[in-house]
Amino acid sequence: MSRNRRALVAGLAALGVVVTAAGGSAAADGGAPAKPAGAPQAAEEAHVTGDAWLKYPGDPEYPYRRFIVDAHGGPWKLVDGKMVMGAARGTVKFDHYAPDVPGGPSKHHWGWIKVDYVMATGPVAVVSGIRQEDTHEVPPNQKRANLTFYQSPRGHRFDRMGFSWGVVIPHCQQMGTGPAPFSENSSGPFGKWLKGYTVKDAPLRLPSGDFQPPDMPADCSFADQ
Repeated sequence: MSRNRRALVAGLAALGVVVTAAGGSAAADGGAPAKPAGAPQAAEEAHVTGDAWLKYPGDPEYPYRRFIVDAHGGPWKLVDGKMVMGAARGTVKFDHYAPDVPGGPSKHHWGWIKVDYVMATGPVAVVSGIRQEDTHEVPPNQKRANLTFYQSPRGHRFDRMGFSWGVVIPHCQQMGTGPAPFSENSSGPFGKWLKGYTVKDAPLRLPSGDFQPPDMPADCSFADQ
């Protein structure tokens, strides 16, 4: 095993690549044929898609959040022999149905996330990206969003989801470090069940040969991403 490969394996947890909080794990697939160092690696893509109302346990008065997810890709890619974290695309749109002031009429409050990271193993996935609201609504050090999804084998009504600005300190989130999926699927404020979430996993393959490890994040101000 090359020095850089050993360093990568030792450092993945520090970068938040392994899904521990969400209850999943991923292992390298040793059956993939070796390729020359720096050669393009054809990676299978993971996918998370769906639409559901969630009942957030941290807000019993106005608990309903809706997340519409269309995310595809992987956790990393190789660019000229260097590993770059984030190899995904797509969007997550979310709605908090609540009043602007306590006691007022509930309204839809929409936001969206530009996805750059997906990792899925079994029925559990982490999706990460940058929130696109204005800075006056979301401070720069809270722009990174991490979402977790669990597709229940009992059916979509039992799916679960978690988001990094609930039951988690939202400051300085790093790519892929998602919370446990703490919110259960529900019929929402209008009594209408939606699709739920579909998770398609993909093998997590470590690159073969020698390569440069990814850069560590410089800081936690994500305003320019």
